Amino acid sequence: MKKAICLLLAVVLCLSMAACGSPKDYVLTEDTFFLVMTNMQYYPEQYIGSNLELDVFTYLLEDVNGQQYLCGVRKCSAEFGCVCGNDTVIGFILNSDEELPAPRNQSENSVEKTWVHLTGQLASAEKQDIEIHSYLPDGSVDPNKTETVSFLHFNVSSCDLIEDYQNLQYYVTK
Repeated sequence: MKKAICLLLAVVLCLSMAACGSPKDYVLTEDTFFLVMTNMQYYPEQYIGSNLELDVFTYLLEDVNGQQYLCGVRKCSAEFGCVCGNDTVIGFILNSDEELPAPRNQSENSVEKTWVHLTGQLASAEKQDIEIHSYLPDGSVDPNKTETVSFLHFNVSSCDLIEDYQNLQYYVTK
């Protein structure tokens, strides 16, 4: 009996260790997008190896030197990532072997964007710091001020254009 209990405990321990060690898959929904993305920004190493699935719009970010980065983002509160006091975006720099859909209506405060459904994984836990010009309250660029934003890289395994995006939240909050 004692031997059977020890064997059972050993099996349970092995199964729980295997479950804890394997990456979890994440499907970011309208209800979980902001929470998971915020957590991912602070603890990216916990998401390495996980399959991620999310809906975002494409966004072309340009640094102060003219280097451009195609990102998949949602708009969010200035409390995350932006020191200029204006709202900002939260998301990833997109890495893909395929051409991804170009942004549209980027500077407009509307849901009329190029929405995509992405699947893939974080490229690494390392963030890329990008120095950008700050924005003025009216949304125009302030050429005299800069700030640094940090983005994780996302390796896109598939990208599907979303035609009906009316139920997607352009602006995400907690």
